[in-house]
Amino acid sequence: EIDAKRKDLEEYSMNLLKKYAKSPNVHILPGMDHLHIGGSVLKAMELIELLHPTVKYVYYIQHDFEFFERIDHSALIEVMEEYPNTVNLIRFLARNEKNPKCGNATKIFHTVRTFGDNGTINNDVSRGSRSDSSRVLTLIPAEKYSDNNHLARFQWYKETIQSLISVRRAPEFPLQKRARQICQKNESMGIYL
Repeated sequence: EIDAKRKDLEEYSMNLLKKYAKSPNVHILPGMDHLHIGGSVLKAMELIELLHPTVKYVYYIQHDFEFFERIDHSALIEVMEEYPNTVNLIRFLARNEKNPKCGNATKIFHTVRTFGDNGTINNDVSRGSRSDSSRVLTLIPAEKYSDNNHLARFQWYKETIQSLISVRRAPEFPLQKRARQICQKNESMGIYL
């Protein structure tokens, strides 16, 4: 039975390698040992760091969690660039999720630049006015970490996962506990919704 499973795994791995061998943005991570979510994430991040050392951000996307509304990913990166010491991770809200405050952290309001038909930036926010072609993105500090879809600073996330006592499990519960404890001290891990 074990030999049959190994044969199936070998065949599956080879099929993936053949399918994506010429795709520069797809990397197959062979795994003969079950590393669980935390170990697999860390393994992937180590490979990204090796092959793409200038990567600043990482999306953690689960195949079975859909985005239920459009996301302006460029605006999220702008926020992370604008607040390098404040925003470390942006979670995507689940439906009907409550968004509790975290410590003394405050909401972040970011004006999203939109483009007109001619490709020029519409960003008329001078004198307190806001044109119809710009909008404000609001990020809310959160006390809850989740393994659901999120965007994170690469180095911060890698160090956070490495800091767990064990990565051979889902990182969700220990990071939820850590985030809540930090929020109770009126501090923040930099998690926003």
